[in-house]
Amino acid sequence: MFGIALTLAFSISSSTVFAVDHVIHISVDGLNSNLLKSQIDAFPLLYSNFVRFVDEGATTFNARTDFTHTNTIPNHTSMQTGRPVSQPSGAPNTTYHGYTNNGHPGLTATLHNDGNPNLSYVSSVFDVAHDNGLSTALYASKEKFVIYDQSYNASTGALDATGPDNGRDKIDAYVQNSIGSTLNTNYLSDMAASEYNYTFLHYRDPDTTGHTRRWGSTAWYMSVQDVDSYLGDILNLVESDAGLIDETIIIVTTDHGGSEYGHSAPSLEAHYTIPLFVWGPGIAAGADLYELNSTSRLDPGSGRPDYNAVVQPIRSGDTGNLALNLLGLEAVPGSLINSSQDLLVSFLSDFDGDGDVDEFDFSVWQLHNGVDDGADADNDGDTDGADFLIWQQQFTGSLSPPLLSDFDGDGDVDGFDFSVWQLHNGVDGGADADSDGDTDGADFLIWQRQFTGSLSPPLSASTAVPEPSSLVLLIGPVIVCILARNWS
Repeated sequence: MFGIALTLAFSISSSTVFAVDHVIHISVDGLNSNLLKSQIDAFPLLYSNFVRFVDEGATTFNARTDFTHTNTIPNHTSMQTGRPVSQPSGAPNTTYHGYTNNGHPGLTATLHNDGNPNLSYVSSVFDVAHDNGLSTALYASKEKFVIYDQSYNASTGALDATGPDNGRDKIDAYVQNSIGSTLNTNYLSDMAASEYNYTFLHYRDPDTTGHTRRWGSTAWYMSVQDVDSYLGDILNLVESDAGLIDETIIIVTTDHGGSEYGHSAPSLEAHYTIPLFVWGPGIAAGADLYELNSTSRLDPGSGRPDYNAVVQPIRSGDTGNLALNLLGLEAVPGSLINSSQDLLVSFLSDFDGDGDVDEFDFSVWQLHNGVDDGADADNDGDTDGADFLIWQQQFTGSLSPPLLSDFDGDGDVDGFDFSVWQLHNGVDGGADADSDGDTDGADFLIWQRQFTGSLSPPLSASTAVPEPSSLVLLIGPVIVCILARNWS
Protein backbone atom coordinates (compact mmCIF):
# COMPACT_ATOMS: atom_id res chain seq x y z
CA MET A 1 0.00 0.00 0.00
CA PHE A 2 2.84 2.38 0.83
CA GLY A 3 4.24 2.05 -2.70
CA ILE A 4 0.88 2.99 -4.24
CA ALA A 5 0.59 6.10 -2.10
CA LEU A 6 4.09 7.15 -3.00
CA THR A 7 3.53 6.67 -6.72
CA LEU A 8 0.22 8.48 -6.97
CA ALA A 9 0.79 11.27 -4.51
CA PHE A 10 4.26 12.24 -5.65
CA SER A 11 4.26 11.49 -9.37
CA ILE A 12 4.47 15.02 -10.82
CA SER A 13 7.91 16.33 -11.68
CA SER A 14 9.44 19.53 -10.35
CA SER A 15 6.86 22.29 -10.76
CA THR A 16 8.72 25.57 -10.35
CA VAL A 17 9.11 27.53 -13.58
CA PHE A 18 11.23 30.22 -11.91
CA ALA A 19 13.88 30.39 -9.22
CA VAL A 20 14.83 33.12 -6.76
CA ASP A 21 18.07 33.93 -4.98
CA HIS A 22 16.71 33.92 -1.42
CA VAL A 23 14.25 31.85 0.59
CA ILE A 24 13.37 32.72 4.19
CA HIS A 25 11.85 29.61 5.76
CA ILE A 26 10.00 30.59 8.95
CA SER A 27 8.49 28.38 11.63
CA VAL A 28 6.22 30.03 14.20
CA ASP A 29 6.26 27.49 17.02
CA GLY A 30 2.84 26.45 18.31
CA LEU A 31 0.71 28.38 15.81
CA ASN A 32 -2.83 27.00 16.16
CA SER A 33 -4.39 27.33 12.71
CA ASN A 34 -8.05 27.74 13.66
CA LEU A 35 -7.29 30.30 16.36
CA LEU A 36 -5.13 32.28 13.98
CA LYS A 37 -7.72 32.27 11.18
CA SER A 38 -10.52 33.35 13.50
CA GLN A 39 -8.42 36.29 14.68
CA ILE A 40 -7.43 37.30 11.16
CA ASP A 41 -11.08 37.24 10.11
CA ALA A 42 -12.29 39.17 13.16
CA PHE A 43 -9.41 41.62 13.69
CA PRO A 44 -7.46 41.96 10.42
CA LEU A 45 -5.76 45.20 11.48
CA LEU A 46 -4.14 43.44 14.45
CA TYR A 47 -2.71 40.77 12.13
CA SER A 48 -2.06 42.93 9.09
CA ASN A 49 1.06 41.08 7.99
CA PHE A 50 -0.55 37.66 8.19
CA VAL A 51 -3.33 39.24 6.11
CA ARG A 52 -0.72 40.26 3.54
CA PHE A 53 0.48 36.68 3.31
CA VAL A 54 -3.09 35.54 2.67
CA ASP A 55 -3.98 38.28 0.18
CA GLU A 56 -0.67 38.42 -1.68
CA GLY A 57 0.46 34.81 -1.45
CA ALA A 58 -0.69 31.19 -1.52
CA THR A 59 -2.18 29.84 1.70
CA THR A 60 -3.85 27.01 3.51
CA PHE A 61 -5.07 26.90 7.08
CA ASN A 62 -5.52 23.13 6.83
CA ALA A 63 -2.03 21.69 6.43
CA ARG A 64 -0.81 18.81 8.58
CA THR A 65 2.08 18.06 10.88
CA ASP A 66 3.91 14.76 10.89
CA PHE A 67 1.50 11.88 11.47
CA THR A 68 2.96 10.43 14.66
CA HIS A 69 4.47 13.48 16.38
CA THR A 70 3.22 16.97 17.23
CA ASN A 71 6.21 18.36 19.06
CA THR A 72 9.03 20.70 18.19
CA ILE A 73 12.32 19.07 17.22
CA PRO A 74 10.90 15.95 15.52
CA ASN A 75 8.65 18.09 13.28
CA HIS A 76 11.34 20.63 12.49
CA THR A 77 13.60 17.76 11.54
CA SER A 78 10.91 16.58 9.11
CA MET A 79 10.85 20.07 7.58
CA GLN A 80 14.62 19.99 7.15
CA THR A 81 14.97 16.42 5.90
CA GLY A 82 11.66 15.76 4.10
CA ARG A 83 11.33 12.55 6.11
CA PRO A 84 8.59 11.30 8.44
CA VAL A 85 9.55 11.05 12.11
CA SER A 86 8.67 7.35 12.35
CA GLN A 87 8.68 4.54 9.82
CA PRO A 88 5.38 4.48 7.87
CA SER A 89 3.70 1.09 7.71
CA GLY A 90 5.10 -0.92 4.81
CA ALA A 91 7.83 1.60 4.02
CA PRO A 92 11.54 0.76 3.86
CA ASN A 93 13.35 1.24 7.16
CA THR A 94 15.46 3.98 5.61
CA THR A 95 12.60 6.42 4.85
CA TYR A 96 12.25 8.07 8.26
CA HIS A 97 14.64 10.26 10.24
CA GLY A 98 13.86 8.72 13.63
CA TYR A 99 14.97 11.64 15.79
CA THR A 100 12.35 11.78 18.55
CA ASN A 101 14.25 13.60 21.30
CA ASN A 102 12.40 16.84 21.99
CA GLY A 103 14.77 17.92 24.76
CA HIS A 104 18.20 19.46 24.74
CA PRO A 105 20.63 17.10 22.96
CA GLY A 106 23.79 15.69 24.45
CA LEU A 107 27.06 17.31 23.46
CA THR A 108 27.89 14.59 20.93
CA ALA A 109 24.36 13.91 19.70
CA THR A 110 23.52 14.36 16.02
CA LEU A 111 20.61 13.42 13.81
CA HIS A 112 22.89 10.78 12.36
CA ASN A 113 23.90 8.96 15.55
CA ASP A 114 20.75 9.54 17.59
CA GLY A 115 18.05 9.03 14.96
CA ASN A 116 17.20 6.21 12.55
CA PRO A 117 19.81 3.50 13.19
CA ASN A 118 19.51 2.33 9.58
CA LEU A 119 20.96 5.60 8.28
CA SER A 120 24.59 6.62 8.59
CA TYR A 121 23.82 10.18 7.52
CA VAL A 122 20.59 12.22 7.30
CA SER A 123 20.78 14.88 4.61
CA SER A 124 18.99 18.19 5.00
CA VAL A 125 18.04 21.37 3.19
CA PHE A 126 21.25 22.86 4.59
CA ASP A 127 23.27 20.16 2.79
CA VAL A 128 21.75 20.77 -0.63
CA ALA A 129 21.90 24.56 -0.44
CA HIS A 130 25.46 24.64 0.95
CA ASP A 131 26.85 22.03 -1.43
CA ASN A 132 25.49 24.02 -4.36
CA GLY A 133 27.43 27.06 -3.24
CA LEU A 134 24.63 28.96 -1.51
CA SER A 135 24.91 30.66 1.88
CA THR A 136 22.83 29.26 4.74
CA ALA A 137 21.72 30.43 8.17
CA LEU A 138 19.78 29.11 11.16
CA TYR A 139 18.27 31.59 13.64
CA ALA A 140 16.48 29.81 16.47
CA SER A 141 14.77 30.92 19.65
CA LYS A 142 15.09 27.58 21.47
CA GLU A 143 18.43 26.26 22.69
CA LYS A 144 17.67 22.69 21.62
CA PHE A 145 17.93 23.73 17.98
CA VAL A 146 21.66 23.29 18.53
CA ILE A 147 21.05 19.70 17.37
CA TYR A 148 21.18 21.02 13.79
CA ASP A 149 24.46 22.86 14.32
CA GLN A 150 25.88 19.74 15.95
CA SER A 151 24.67 17.60 13.03
CA TYR A 152 25.95 19.75 10.18
CA ASN A 153 29.19 21.33 11.38
CA ALA A 154 32.73 21.03 10.02
CA SER A 155 33.25 17.61 11.60
CA THR A 156 29.79 16.04 11.39
CA GLY A 157 28.55 17.34 8.03
CA ALA A 158 28.97 15.15 4.95
CA LEU A 159 31.69 15.65 2.39
CA ASP A 160 30.63 17.97 -0.42
CA ALA A 161 30.37 15.88 -3.58
CA THR A 162 28.49 18.53 -5.61
CA GLY A 163 30.69 20.71 -7.83
CA PRO A 164 33.39 22.73 -6.05
CA ASP A 165 34.15 21.65 -2.49
CA ASN A 166 32.36 24.05 -0.14
CA GLY A 167 33.39 22.14 2.97
CA ARG A 168 31.49 20.06 5.48
CA ASP A 169 30.00 22.85 7.60
CA LYS A 170 26.54 23.18 6.08
CA ILE A 171 25.29 26.10 8.22
CA ASP A 172 27.21 29.31 7.69
CA ALA A 173 25.58 31.20 10.56
CA TYR A 174 23.94 29.72 13.64
CA VAL A 175 22.37 32.22 16.05
CA GLN A 176 20.27 31.37 19.11
CA ASN A 177 18.39 33.83 21.29
CA SER A 178 15.39 32.99 23.43
CA ILE A 179 13.83 36.45 23.14
CA GLY A 180 11.89 36.66 19.89
CA SER A 181 12.23 40.40 19.40
CA THR A 182 15.99 40.30 19.97
CA LEU A 183 16.40 37.34 17.64
CA ASN A 184 14.40 39.19 15.02
CA THR A 185 16.51 42.33 15.36
CA ASN A 186 19.70 40.30 15.04
CA TYR A 187 18.38 38.54 11.97
CA LEU A 188 17.29 41.74 10.23
CA SER A 189 20.73 43.26 10.72
CA ASP A 190 22.60 40.14 9.61
CA MET A 191 20.34 39.48 6.64
CA ALA A 192 20.76 43.03 5.39
CA ALA A 193 24.54 42.59 5.58
CA SER A 194 24.92 38.98 4.40
CA GLU A 195 21.80 38.34 2.30
CA TYR A 196 21.76 34.60 3.01
CA ASN A 197 20.38 32.48 0.20
CA TYR A 198 18.59 30.14 2.59
CA THR A 199 17.52 30.98 6.12
CA PHE A 200 15.63 28.85 8.60
CA LEU A 201 14.11 31.22 11.16
CA HIS A 202 12.30 30.02 14.29
CA TYR A 203 10.05 32.05 16.62
CA ARG A 204 9.01 30.43 19.90
CA ASP A 205 6.59 33.09 21.19
CA PRO A 206 3.15 31.41 20.72
CA ASP A 207 4.42 28.05 21.98
CA THR A 208 6.01 29.45 25.13
CA THR A 209 2.94 31.54 25.90
CA GLY A 210 0.60 28.63 25.23
CA HIS A 211 2.40 26.41 27.71
CA THR A 212 2.35 29.06 30.45
CA ARG A 213 -0.84 31.03 29.77
CA ARG A 214 -2.95 28.66 27.59
CA TRP A 215 -3.58 28.49 23.86
CA GLY A 216 -6.36 30.93 22.98
CA SER A 217 -5.78 33.19 25.98
CA THR A 218 -5.41 36.94 25.60
CA ALA A 219 -1.68 36.55 26.23
CA TRP A 220 -1.44 33.92 23.49
CA TYR A 221 -3.13 36.20 20.95
CA MET A 222 -0.76 39.00 21.92
CA SER A 223 2.21 36.69 21.31
CA VAL A 224 0.89 36.00 17.80
CA GLN A 225 0.56 39.75 17.27
CA ASP A 226 4.23 40.04 18.25
CA VAL A 227 5.09 37.51 15.55
CA ASP A 228 2.94 39.49 13.12
CA SER A 229 5.17 42.49 13.80
CA TYR A 230 8.29 40.37 13.21
CA LEU A 231 6.87 39.31 9.85
CA GLY A 232 6.18 42.95 9.04
CA ASP A 233 9.82 43.80 9.74
CA ILE A 234 10.96 41.04 7.39
CA LEU A 235 8.56 42.14 4.66
CA ASN A 236 9.86 45.69 5.00
CA LEU A 237 13.45 44.51 4.72
CA VAL A 238 12.74 42.41 1.66
CA GLU A 239 10.83 45.19 -0.07
CA SER A 240 13.39 47.89 0.68
CA ASP A 241 16.65 46.05 0.02
CA ALA A 242 17.84 46.16 -3.60
CA GLY A 243 19.46 42.75 -3.25
CA LEU A 244 16.35 41.08 -1.85
CA ILE A 245 13.39 42.70 -3.55
CA ASP A 246 11.89 40.55 -6.31
CA GLU A 247 14.39 37.81 -5.43
CA THR A 248 13.04 36.58 -2.09
CA ILE A 249 10.27 34.14 -1.25
CA ILE A 250 9.07 33.69 2.33
CA ILE A 251 7.56 30.44 3.63
CA VAL A 252 5.73 30.53 6.98
CA THR A 253 4.45 27.45 8.78
CA THR A 254 4.65 25.79 12.20
CA ASP A 255 5.62 22.54 13.89
CA HIS A 256 2.27 21.98 15.62
CA GLY A 257 -0.85 23.67 16.94
CA GLY A 258 -1.94 23.48 20.55
CA SER A 259 -4.86 23.51 22.99
CA GLU A 260 -5.19 24.27 26.68
CA TYR A 261 -1.56 24.05 27.87
CA GLY A 262 -0.05 21.53 25.47
CA HIS A 263 0.25 19.97 22.02
CA SER A 264 1.61 16.47 22.57
CA ALA A 265 -1.43 14.47 21.38
CA PRO A 266 -0.93 13.78 17.64
CA SER A 267 -4.55 12.60 17.28
CA LEU A 268 -6.09 15.93 18.36
CA GLU A 269 -7.22 18.18 15.52
CA ALA A 270 -6.05 21.32 17.33
CA HIS A 271 -2.56 19.81 17.50
CA TYR A 272 -2.13 18.39 13.97
CA THR A 273 -3.90 21.15 11.98
CA ILE A 274 -1.51 23.92 10.95
CA PRO A 275 -1.25 26.86 8.53
CA LEU A 276 1.16 27.30 5.62
CA PHE A 277 1.81 30.58 3.79
CA VAL A 278 4.04 31.29 0.78
CA TRP A 279 4.72 34.87 -0.33
CA GLY A 280 6.97 36.47 -2.93
CA PRO A 281 7.55 37.08 -6.64
CA GLY A 282 5.64 34.70 -8.89
CA ILE A 283 3.57 33.26 -6.04
CA ALA A 284 -0.14 32.96 -6.87
CA ALA A 285 -1.71 35.96 -5.13
CA GLY A 286 -4.70 35.12 -2.96
CA ALA A 287 -4.60 31.46 -3.95
CA ASP A 288 -5.65 28.45 -1.92
CA LEU A 289 -2.83 25.90 -1.88
CA TYR A 290 -5.20 22.95 -2.18
CA GLU A 291 -6.88 24.46 -5.23
CA LEU A 292 -3.46 25.00 -6.82
CA ASN A 293 -2.56 21.37 -6.07
CA SER A 294 -5.84 19.60 -6.78
CA THR A 295 -4.14 16.80 -8.72
CA SER A 296 -1.39 16.05 -6.19
CA ARG A 297 -2.74 16.94 -2.73
CA LEU A 298 -6.09 16.34 -1.06
CA ASP A 299 -7.66 18.63 1.54
CA PRO A 300 -8.23 16.23 4.46
CA GLY A 301 -11.09 18.20 6.02
CA SER A 302 -10.81 17.40 9.70
CA GLY A 303 -9.10 14.07 9.03
CA ARG A 304 -5.58 12.91 9.86
CA PRO A 305 -4.23 10.91 6.89
CA ASP A 306 -1.12 8.85 7.45
CA TYR A 307 1.71 8.49 4.95
CA ASN A 308 -0.07 5.60 3.23
CA ALA A 309 -2.95 7.77 2.03
CA VAL A 310 -3.07 7.54 -1.77
CA VAL A 311 -3.18 11.33 -2.07
CA GLN A 312 -1.39 13.20 0.69
CA PRO A 313 -2.43 16.40 2.45
CA ILE A 314 -0.12 19.39 2.42
CA ARG A 315 2.30 19.04 5.33
CA SER A 316 4.85 21.24 7.03
CA GLY A 317 7.26 18.53 5.90
CA ASP A 318 6.67 19.68 2.31
CA THR A 319 8.35 23.00 2.98
CA GLY A 320 12.01 21.93 2.96
CA ASN A 321 11.92 20.56 -0.56
CA LEU A 322 9.66 23.46 -1.56
CA ALA A 323 12.35 25.88 -0.41
CA LEU A 324 14.98 24.06 -2.46
CA ASN A 325 12.71 24.01 -5.49
CA LEU A 326 12.18 27.76 -5.20
CA LEU A 327 15.97 28.17 -5.14
CA GLY A 328 16.23 26.06 -8.29
CA LEU A 329 17.81 23.11 -6.48
CA GLU A 330 17.06 19.40 -6.32
CA ALA A 331 15.29 17.68 -3.43
CA VAL A 332 17.00 16.50 -0.26
CA PRO A 333 18.62 13.10 -0.96
CA GLY A 334 16.61 10.30 0.64
CA SER A 335 13.60 12.51 1.34
CA LEU A 336 10.04 11.24 0.99
CA ILE A 337 7.79 14.25 1.59
CA ASN A 338 7.54 16.44 -1.54
CA SER A 339 10.51 14.55 -2.94
CA SER A 340 9.22 15.22 -6.48
CA GLN A 341 9.01 18.91 -5.58
CA ASP A 342 5.50 18.99 -7.01
CA LEU A 343 3.87 21.31 -4.48
CA LEU A 344 2.63 24.20 -6.62
CA VAL A 345 2.75 27.74 -5.25
CA SER A 346 2.21 29.55 -8.55
CA PHE A 347 -0.29 29.27 -11.38
CA LEU A 348 0.89 26.87 -14.09
CA SER A 349 -0.04 29.42 -16.72
CA ASP A 350 1.51 32.46 -15.05
CA PHE A 351 3.94 32.57 -17.95
CA ASP A 352 5.32 36.02 -17.12
CA GLY A 353 5.81 35.17 -13.42
CA ASP A 354 3.95 38.12 -11.94
CA GLY A 355 1.66 36.12 -9.64
CA ASP A 356 -1.54 36.23 -11.70
CA VAL A 357 -2.91 34.87 -14.95
CA ASP A 358 -4.04 37.57 -17.36
CA GLU A 359 -3.90 38.77 -20.96
CA PHE A 360 -0.15 39.31 -20.70
CA ASP A 361 0.31 35.58 -20.12
CA PHE A 362 -1.82 34.97 -23.21
CA SER A 363 0.62 37.16 -25.16
CA VAL A 364 3.46 34.97 -23.91
CA TRP A 365 1.53 31.89 -24.99
CA GLN A 366 1.00 33.37 -28.45
CA LEU A 367 4.71 34.07 -28.74
CA HIS A 368 5.72 30.50 -27.92
CA ASN A 369 2.76 28.54 -29.31
CA GLY A 370 4.06 25.89 -31.70
CA VAL A 371 7.59 27.24 -31.39
CA ASP A 372 9.11 26.06 -28.09
CA ASP A 373 8.24 25.31 -24.46
CA GLY A 374 8.26 28.92 -23.25
CA ALA A 375 4.62 28.68 -22.16
CA ASP A 376 4.45 24.98 -21.30
CA ALA A 377 1.80 24.86 -18.56
CA ASP A 378 1.32 21.10 -18.67
CA ASN A 379 5.06 20.32 -18.64
CA ASP A 380 4.93 18.14 -21.76
CA GLY A 381 7.82 19.83 -23.52
CA ASP A 382 6.00 22.19 -25.90
CA THR A 383 3.55 25.08 -26.07
CA ASP A 384 0.21 24.22 -27.64
CA GLY A 385 -3.56 24.30 -27.27
CA ALA A 386 -3.44 22.27 -24.07
CA ASP A 387 -1.44 25.04 -22.43
CA PHE A 388 -3.99 27.58 -23.68
CA LEU A 389 -6.80 25.62 -22.00
CA ILE A 390 -4.93 25.70 -18.69
CA TRP A 391 -4.40 29.43 -19.13
CA GLN A 392 -8.11 29.88 -19.79
CA GLN A 393 -9.07 27.88 -16.69
CA GLN A 394 -6.76 29.93 -14.50
CA PHE A 395 -7.47 33.34 -16.04
CA THR A 396 -7.76 35.97 -13.29
CA GLY A 397 -7.57 39.17 -15.36
CA SER A 398 -10.21 41.86 -15.59
CA LEU A 399 -10.67 41.42 -19.33
CA SER A 400 -12.48 38.55 -21.01
CA PRO A 401 -10.19 35.86 -22.42
CA PRO A 402 -9.85 36.05 -26.23
CA LEU A 403 -12.42 33.97 -28.07
CA LEU A 404 -10.12 31.78 -30.14
CA SER A 405 -13.05 29.67 -31.28
CA ASP A 406 -15.15 32.51 -32.65
CA PHE A 407 -14.68 30.94 -36.09
CA ASP A 408 -17.30 33.08 -37.85
CA GLY A 409 -15.94 36.33 -36.34
CA ASP A 410 -19.21 37.66 -34.93
CA GLY A 411 -17.94 38.29 -31.40
CA ASP A 412 -19.34 35.21 -29.67
CA VAL A 413 -18.93 31.45 -29.58
CA ASP A 414 -22.10 29.59 -30.46
CA GLY A 415 -23.62 26.88 -32.60
CA PHE A 416 -22.66 28.67 -35.81
CA ASP A 417 -19.00 28.40 -34.84
CA PHE A 418 -19.53 24.70 -34.26
CA SER A 419 -20.88 24.45 -37.80
CA VAL A 420 -17.70 26.12 -39.06
CA TRP A 421 -15.64 23.62 -37.06
CA GLN A 422 -17.63 20.74 -38.60
CA LEU A 423 -16.96 22.08 -42.06
CA HIS A 424 -13.18 22.26 -41.58
CA ASN A 425 -12.58 19.36 -39.14
CA GLY A 426 -9.92 17.10 -40.62
CA VAL A 427 -9.88 19.10 -43.86
CA ASP A 428 -7.85 22.29 -43.33
CA GLY A 429 -7.04 25.03 -40.80
CA GLY A 430 -10.27 26.99 -41.19
CA ALA A 431 -11.25 26.47 -37.54
CA ASP A 432 -7.80 26.28 -36.01
CA ALA A 433 -8.32 27.60 -32.46
CA ASP A 434 -4.96 26.42 -31.11
CA SER A 435 -2.91 27.67 -34.08
CA ASP A 436 -1.33 24.29 -34.79
CA GLY A 437 -2.13 24.37 -38.51
CA ASP A 438 -5.17 22.11 -38.64
CA THR A 439 -8.73 21.70 -37.40
CA ASP A 440 -9.23 18.79 -35.03
CA GLY A 441 -10.60 17.65 -31.68
CA ALA A 442 -8.34 20.01 -29.76
CA ASP A 443 -10.02 22.95 -31.49
CA PHE A 444 -13.41 21.46 -30.64
CA LEU A 445 -12.47 21.36 -26.95
CA ILE A 446 -11.50 25.04 -27.03
CA TRP A 447 -14.82 25.82 -28.72
CA GLN A 448 -16.69 23.84 -26.08
CA ARG A 449 -14.94 25.65 -23.20
CA GLN A 450 -15.63 29.05 -24.77
CA PHE A 451 -19.24 28.35 -25.76
CA THR A 452 -21.34 31.43 -24.92
CA GLY A 453 -24.67 30.47 -26.49
CA SER A 454 -27.87 30.13 -24.52
CA LEU A 455 -28.38 26.51 -25.49
CA SER A 456 -26.22 23.49 -24.74
CA PRO A 457 -23.38 23.04 -27.23
CA PRO A 458 -24.79 21.20 -30.27
CA LEU A 459 -23.55 17.67 -30.64
CA SER A 460 -25.01 15.55 -33.38
CA ALA A 461 -25.10 11.85 -32.72
CA SER A 462 -23.51 11.35 -36.12
CA THR A 463 -20.66 13.80 -35.46
CA ALA A 464 -17.35 12.10 -34.87
CA VAL A 465 -14.98 14.11 -32.71
CA PRO A 466 -11.40 12.82 -32.96
CA GLU A 467 -9.76 12.17 -29.63
CA PRO A 468 -7.57 15.21 -28.87
CA SER A 469 -4.73 13.20 -27.34
CA SER A 470 -3.82 14.30 -23.82
CA LEU A 471 -6.15 17.30 -23.93
CA VAL A 472 -8.99 15.12 -22.74
CA LEU A 473 -7.28 14.98 -19.36
CA LEU A 474 -7.92 18.69 -18.92
CA ILE A 475 -11.72 18.55 -19.16
CA GLY A 476 -14.21 17.48 -16.55
CA PRO A 477 -15.88 14.08 -16.26
CA VAL A 478 -19.12 15.33 -17.82
CA ILE A 479 -17.35 16.56 -20.94
CA VAL A 480 -15.39 13.33 -21.13
CA CYS A 481 -18.64 11.38 -21.09
CA ILE A 482 -20.19 13.58 -23.78
CA LEU A 483 -17.17 13.25 -26.03
CA ALA A 484 -16.94 9.51 -25.46
CA ARG A 485 -20.51 9.10 -26.62
CA ASN A 486 -19.66 10.79 -29.92
CA TRP A 487 -16.31 9.20 -30.76
CA SER A 488 -16.49 6.58 -33.48
